[in-house]
Amino acid sequence: MGRLRDKIILITGGPAAVSALLNGDVDLDLRAPVAAIQAMAHGVKLTFLLSQSNTLEYDVVTRPEIKDVKQLKGKRIGIIRFGGISELMVRYLFQKLGLDADKDIAIIQVGQARFASMEKGAIEATVLSSAESAYAKRTGFRVLDMPALPFFGSTVVTTPTLAAKKSDAFTRYMKGYLDGVRFFLNDKERSSQYIGELLRTKDRDIIELAYTSNPQHQMGRKPYPDMAAVRATLDIMSAREPLVKKLKAEDLFNLSYLSKLDQSGYIDQLYASK
Repeated sequence: MGRLRDKIILITGGPAAVSALLNGDVDLDLRAPVAAIQAMAHGVKLTFLLSQSNTLEYDVVTRPEIKDVKQLKGKRIGIIRFGGISELMVRYLFQKLGLDADKDIAIIQVGQARFASMEKGAIEATVLSSAESAYAKRTGFRVLDMPALPFFGSTVVTTPTLAAKKSDAFTRYMKGYLDGVRFFLNDKERSSQYIGELLRTKDRDIIELAYTSNPQHQMGRKPYPDMAAVRATLDIMSAREPLVKKLKAEDLFNLSYLSKLDQSGYIDQLYASK
């Protein structure tokens, strides 16, 4: 096998990424599975190759004056956009807090400026990643304590046709992905350096938290989906997308590339030799 020639393309928004896959503009897409699941519920042929996250890695962050979950009732909660992962997280997390997202809170679309909107008082709360919520806490905002929750948060999406047609390229991609996992888990120093560059920060505390809270630590060496987490995600999505109810968690995946490499001993050999 020769070297895999790849090209990384930034696509903003899940629906646009689904269109790019269906139009043949890209072969693989890495992101939250929400738009893909919505499309699959409407009969679009897509498939997931692995899971990048089986637990919810987000927190409910509030303005300083919110001292109790009950105080969130009737308040404005900011999301990036309706129909996206941030709305789904709000619905899921607030359900676990005992609040009905349709009756007890007002969901407000504020774009990427959730933190700034909360600072200005335009919203009283939002959901942020663990690294973002740590920064928010340091600047005076509150982070609510939440139990670990099962959630299918990120994946690699393709089409069944591409998965069947490009087996050589997909095998090489999967090998590279798994070696990337090994690098992240085994080389904290260089991984932290890359995280700092990605986040554009030299704040060691933020970088440390971003590394230690990354879901890859929970996923481990082998990125298999937790079907309980997938079903939990389908359940919360089906409240707004009734067609999602017909989907079965196990049918959403093509794990053949991952399981073949696993069964061959490839993954274990990565860690034995490096």
